[in-house]
Amino acid sequence: ADDHLTVSGSRHVKVGEALLVETGQEIHLKCADKIVLEAGLGLTFKVGGSFIKIDPGGVTVSGPRIMMNTGGNPGIGSGASPLVPGLVKETDTEKPGQLLVPAQAQALGRSPRCEECEKAASEARE
Repeated sequence: ADDHLTVSGSRHVKVGEALLVETGQEIHLKCADKIVLEAGLGLTFKVGGSFIKIDPGGVTVSGPRIMMNTGGNPGIGSGASPLVPGLVKETDTEKPGQLLVPAQAQALGRSPRCEECEKAASEARE
């Protein structure tokens, strides 16, 4: 299923350890003014066997063929087109709502402990 998000102001995200994203086809970032990527130890752009690495020791460019100011065209992305929410429907307050994702219902029906934890708990009771 698709996920769409529209924020009219700013969006702030803070992650304590790591932010890891994997997509099947494309990541496209677009900004009207500037994009700043800041890293303490290194930044790497990697495509196939070619890469550009920036670290405190300098800038490394490696590839089968390095072309500088030789023409070519930049790649283009798909762009963002998030859907806006539709009309809000009034809820039926007489009946409880259903979970949005069937997996949530399955998870709630299961024990909160894994098999190993259950085994250890039963052995401790004996």
